[in-house]
Amino acid sequence: MSLRTLALALSLAATVSLPAKAQLGQPHPADAALAHATAFQATVFGFPLQGMYQRLTEEVLTPATRKAALNTYFHYTALSTPEISPFPAPNNDTLYSTAWLDLRKEPAILTMPETVGRYYVAHILDMATETIGNVGQRLNGTQAGKFAVVGPGWQGTLPADIKGVIRSDTAFAYVLLRLLVDGPEDVANVNALQMQFAIASLSRHLAGQTGGGDAASIEPFQAGNAAERLKMLDRVIRMSPVLPRDEGVVASFATIGVGPSTPSLRLAPTPEVLEDAEKQARASIASIGARTGHFVNGWRIAPAAIGRYGVDYLQRASVWDGGPLANVIEESFYPAALLDQNNRMLDGSAGRYLLRFPAGVLPPVEAFWSLTMYKLGDKNLVANPIRRYSIGNRTRGLIKGADGALTIPIQADAPSGSAAANWLPAPREPFYMVLRLYGPGKAALEGQWVPPSVEHID
Repeated sequence: MSLRTLALALSLAATVSLPAKAQLGQPHPADAALAHATAFQATVFGFPLQGMYQRLTEEVLTPATRKAALNTYFHYTALSTPEISPFPAPNNDTLYSTAWLDLRKEPAILTMPETVGRYYVAHILDMATETIGNVGQRLNGTQAGKFAVVGPGWQGTLPADIKGVIRSDTAFAYVLLRLLVDGPEDVANVNALQMQFAIASLSRHLAGQTGGGDAASIEPFQAGNAAERLKMLDRVIRMSPVLPRDEGVVASFATIGVGPSTPSLRLAPTPEVLEDAEKQARASIASIGARTGHFVNGWRIAPAAIGRYGVDYLQRASVWDGGPLANVIEESFYPAALLDQNNRMLDGSAGRYLLRFPAGVLPPVEAFWSLTMYKLGDKNLVANPIRRYSIGNRTRGLIKGADGALTIPIQADAPSGSAAANWLPAPREPFYMVLRLYGPGKAALEGQWVPPSVEHID
């Protein structure tokens, strides 16, 4: 377990309210404290695992929320708007497609079509939300190709035309596909392209078919309380071999009946202990999320290890809590503007703002960049009369100054004159912005380039 997670667990265990003296036939206070600390650790470790399994069952099994069968894409066919949003804080640059891969018996084969230079990326995550691979323009170009995603322990032969192999340490994996859209008039073109992306289990691929996977053997997600959620975590852990990096911490969960290890000590925590441990763990996860990364010029910069967490279980849980399914920064780098030049929270009711990129210092990217506006309260896009939710290097009609600088007015009311061409509408309430760099340049990744401050001008 990471030192930060362990320290939090031990400090919380020390503060659990316990009876001064054990009663006959009741657990010893020390056992309750250990059970509390273990349940805390298990909640932190399991938070994204449980979340992914819940998402899997909802999107594959549950009739009211079902999207697609296993090894089959579900396509979002419209750009995100304030009224239509597939996720919290969606981008307004790409169309999304999602799929769950069943890797329990055999690999899944991903077929990628020729996109004729159009940016796309298929982001592949395991059940722990670790990024296990990206297939797309940055790494593979935009030519047609087939790629295999292989589950734990599989031994066999793949077709000769497979261009790349991605290995998953978990029995299921998730694909989040993004395809660049060049404005609303381009949506129909991308819809047609979405239909050319395909997935099949290996045996069905060899038979010239798509799909595959056994949804009937997946148990529904049922977790009405902390004890039931730990049972769900036990189920998810047992689906895949425990990784060497996780063996120590997972073995400790055996004392409360979670995981495949044989416990040297068996604890029987009360429902109250489990509920309190979960409550404190969730509070710690939320607290860490608010401090994730570091601030530069009022922008929060994500940690370099986002998307690849290793044994930093608390960081992994906090990302799931605040903005799940994060990719690695080499693919997409997302600084978030929260503060103005005076370190005050951004608020459209407080007046007008400017973001000025001097000549030659626009966001360095290999693909594209965009700046998207969100309401702080619900992380939704902001409704506005010109239906502009983001602005970037593909926005038509932007006007640069005589010195070559790009100045973006950020305010609730339309600015006058030529400044209106560069206007990013803001709500009359607290807001934040995400600057997305797809295919970020080395200068951004290494901190030699950082976004300029958002200036509050009245």
